[in-house]
Amino acid sequence: MKHDCVLIGFNDEKMSTTIKRIEPYKEKSAAYEHMLSRSAIVNGQRMKYSEIVSESITNSTGMKNDLTIYRMPNMAVHYLMQYLEKRDMSVGYVNFFNDGKEKLKFLIENYSPNCVGISSTCQVEAAPIREVVDYIRLIDPSVVILVGGPFINSINFEYTSPQQNYLLQCMGADIYIHERQGEKTLYKICKELRKNKPDFKHIPNIIYKDTDYRRTVKVDENICLDDEPVKEFTFYENHPLPPVYLRCSISCSLCCAFCRYPILGGEPMFMCVESIEKNMNYIHSLGVKSIVFVDDSLNVPLDRFKHMMRMMIRNKYNFRWYSFFRISHSDEETYDLMEQSGCTGVILGIESGNDTIRKNMDKRVSTEQLIWGINQLHKHNIISYASCIIGFPGETMKTASDTIRFIEEVKPTFYDLQVWFFENAVPIANEKDYYNLDGYGYSWIHKDMDYNMASKIVLDGIRNIKNSYFMPSLSFNLWSLGYFLTQGAKVSEFIEMSKIFKDVIGIEEYDIDNKYRENVNKMLNVFRGNQQLIDNLKMRCK
Repeated sequence: MKHDCVLIGFNDEKMSTTIKRIEPYKEKSAAYEHMLSRSAIVNGQRMKYSEIVSESITNSTGMKNDLTIYRMPNMAVHYLMQYLEKRDMSVGYVNFFNDGKEKLKFLIENYSPNCVGISSTCQVEAAPIREVVDYIRLIDPSVVILVGGPFINSINFEYTSPQQNYLLQCMGADIYIHERQGEKTLYKICKELRKNKPDFKHIPNIIYKDTDYRRTVKVDENICLDDEPVKEFTFYENHPLPPVYLRCSISCSLCCAFCRYPILGGEPMFMCVESIEKNMNYIHSLGVKSIVFVDDSLNVPLDRFKHMMRMMIRNKYNFRWYSFFRISHSDEETYDLMEQSGCTGVILGIESGNDTIRKNMDKRVSTEQLIWGINQLHKHNIISYASCIIGFPGETMKTASDTIRFIEEVKPTFYDLQVWFFENAVPIANEKDYYNLDGYGYSWIHKDMDYNMASKIVLDGIRNIKNSYFMPSLSFNLWSLGYFLTQGAKVSEFIEMSKIFKDVIGIEEYDIDNKYRENVNKMLNVFRGNQQLIDNLKMRCK
């Protein structure tokens, strides 16, 4: 049987590859220092946090380790697969590219798909996408390759046409979908490819390669989230069931000055609580015990959020769930309902511990509210993960020290601290003249700070904070923790890992000493004696 489409999930690029690519630019940008602050040299290789966790599990258990957050059902792949199959399309899938190469080769060689679609969810650079494209071309140079998702939507919003064309050429695909949803567009492409002589110029929301790149008319899809409320999830064999991603809304109604998501996402759209319940009934029927909500602002509006939690309590799902959370939209009852409904952890967009900087960011929450909210999370046994940045316009040494002090004194369970990344098409860019702001990405300067100063503050802050535990969102945030807890790991093990990790970051190979080697050895033994992990891995060795 011939497939109309094969869908491919994430390609997780190794830190050693990433660092090699950006090293030539280390004098011009904070990108290199940023990567150093979230990686360490282990067994002669530079590894990011997630790679070190994997290496540690292998070393601690003495068994080959295949655990990774990307073994969770890829939401984009499963949703699109269901959407196409309900419209009589034949679809194959590869959930995770890195361990699915043989399956992809089999699907292409045996099902001769009309096209292969690559999801750009979680991708921020062209290189990992190009690796997938090149692999497909080696198998079948003639197959049509599509790329869609947030990265494509982003570059078509952020960059000029020549810059877009350069990045599209770097990726090397044939067709790009640039729509915040894109399901209808993908379906139209698949239908067109059934013809002997497909013609793409009448299909909206695409960029395709002719003699040059051609862009078709942009048409919002606005698919109702309640139209397709149930996803047909599939899982890897012989693995304890991981968390499942669930999306209950699109976009965000809170327009922070550093964020383009509300602009890219468009008008907020919400799934009704009845449809959420239908989703959860299906997920619960599979035996799934954990859920990750991907909504940017799950508890906005608050009344809807409370209605959803009461529904979860009434149905006695007993899910352990994780989400982004806005302390600005909460009250005492909120935290009671969160605990009763199974909330295990939340990501908090704290961004800064200084009121003035948060005002510059248009984050409408006070330091007092944040302290109260984090204390409520502690009281209700909910893991808090505070995301903070250094260097936003208006930032000084004093305001940056307020952020470091906030993390140290308020004690969120975990935190991430990173250099501000400047994107041109965000609200703060309208105030460039006022702040004397210049540059782009990790290479910027304004009247009070530059990226070099911010990099130093970040590295020093991570090394010196003792009362909260560094967990870099580059490769391992709260969603990852939720996954590993389902596989037998313990929160205490990741706290221990983070305690050691902060002492080995930012080190070049020529700075490695005996103390460094001792710390690496400790990291590689964090999971020693964890029988649940051993039993989990044994299931794949039978």
